Amino acid sequence: MNLPPQQSVQALQLEVSSLRSHIADLSKYKLAMEAQEKLFRSILMMSNVSVGKLMLRSILLEITEVSRELTRAKDASLFMLDDRGVITESILARGPTMRDEKDYLIGEVLDKGLGGWVARYRRMAIVKNADEDNRWLHFSNQPYKVGSALCIPFLRGSLLLGILTLTHPETEHFTKDIADFMSMYSPAIAIALDHARLQLTINS
Repeated sequence: MNLPPQQSVQALQLEVSSLRSHIADLSKYKLAMEAQEKLFRSILMMSNVSVGKLMLRSILLEITEVSRELTRAKDASLFMLDDRGVITESILARGPTMRDEKDYLIGEVLDKGLGGWVARYRRMAIVKNADEDNRWLHFSNQPYKVGSALCIPFLRGSLLLGILTLTHPETEHFTKDIADFMSMYSPAIAIALDHARLQLTINS
């Protein structure tokens, strides 16, 4: 039996909407796979030319830079954790920092900030407006402006391997599409972090 014209139009609109959504998902997946291939290729090259802490830091820098470029973020921080949940290596958005200050900043973020929230709940978090979200901490003398943020945990099973925080000076920069893409890309980063941990153990 043929549908009435109105219902036919509505059914067609729903089908078109579904197809567009599917195409968008495929595009994000393709981009994630391309980013994964680039990351793995870079890590393989780094593993061949460096070892130990130098190799580890090179991998962390590559992860932050690629993630920042893909999401058009302005700044990025990355924490790497051991099996006990202790930070073993980090890249801070503010750049090189004195050890005492670095330890203080990381401690505050994990205790009261967005990174701590993500570590506790083991899920991604979007801060649309950093001034209105109490999970975001504004530090004095912060050398960059934060309007919005995206924080991603990297997991192997229930083990937290790392936490990446991407920021942008404008509010609402990080959309659902960006979050969906990072969800697809994050398993590759988890593999990269796990590889770095393993190589560090072998070479130590």
